[in-house]
Amino acid sequence: MPAHLSLDTQAILLLCGRLGRLQESDVSPLTPSEYDGLAQWLHRHEMRPGDLLAVDWYRGATDGDLPVPIARLQSLLQREVVMAGAVESWTNNGLWVVSRSDEAYPRRLKTQLGRQAPPILYGAGPIALASSGGLAIVGSRHAEEIALAFARQVAQACAYEGIQVVSGGARGVDTASVNATLDSRGTAVVVVAQSLARQAASQPYRRALLDGQLALLSAYDPASSFSVGHAMGRNKYIYALADYALVVSARMARGGTWAGAVQALRAGQTPVFVWAQEQVPAAHRALMEKGAKPFPGEAWTSLAAMLSRPDR
Repeated sequence: MPAHLSLDTQAILLLCGRLGRLQESDVSPLTPSEYDGLAQWLHRHEMRPGDLLAVDWYRGATDGDLPVPIARLQSLLQREVVMAGAVESWTNNGLWVVSRSDEAYPRRLKTQLGRQAPPILYGAGPIALASSGGLAIVGSRHAEEIALAFARQVAQACAYEGIQVVSGGARGVDTASVNATLDSRGTAVVVVAQSLARQAASQPYRRALLDGQLALLSAYDPASSFSVGHAMGRNKYIYALADYALVVSARMARGGTWAGAVQALRAGQTPVFVWAQEQVPAAHRALMEKGAKPFPGEAWTSLAAMLSRPDR
């Protein structure tokens, strides 16, 4: 067992982690909803996840009592050797892993998302940045240059005022805003949906990670490939980690930017702004009708003051 992981995190990683490419004969790791059911069962029985590592933890339990069959849990919990190899590989590549049971786990995710917070979180760079809030800057992968320029302008202002940028690391607005922040010596949190290990080793991320400017986070295995589900799923993490969010470019009822903004507006926890250009796009008008606030395109004296007092 990896000595630097708590017993709770070891158990949750065994239950929920993919730990490499799955074979047809492998037992599927628990989904977040399945783990949530198990976590509630543990709470009712005054147990912690680490207690499942005991040889006789299931004594007295039945499949009818447990939300997941005992045999499946046992198979997952017996992957210690595979887990040790995976954790060693991640550590050698500068990655870390935490669970919801760890003190280091970003409190914002648990506060904002409750039981929907990912059981396991992988990352690189200073995990403390994930608790620093900031402005989420999001937008289309196919944004026009005028939108990319505006995203860079806002990100540079964030760096100047000490406001952290939170984004998704996708092409377009996400990448433009993060790169502008890092170039201006600001800090950023990037929630990635694929290939965390590869992105952590890439430039310019590698230098920013070493300098403590950047934290990469993922709810998915560090070697995971792209999937639409992962890309859509990370939206709620971006909004949960931020104090405010700015939609720079969205397409009406299409794509992850639109879906993420609508989801955040329904949740009502993170204030959502949309770029109010001179000619406001229909998608931005629609988001404002759903409760988003206009973000002025002209120069602002204080970005922090404008975000905290959107109606003035």
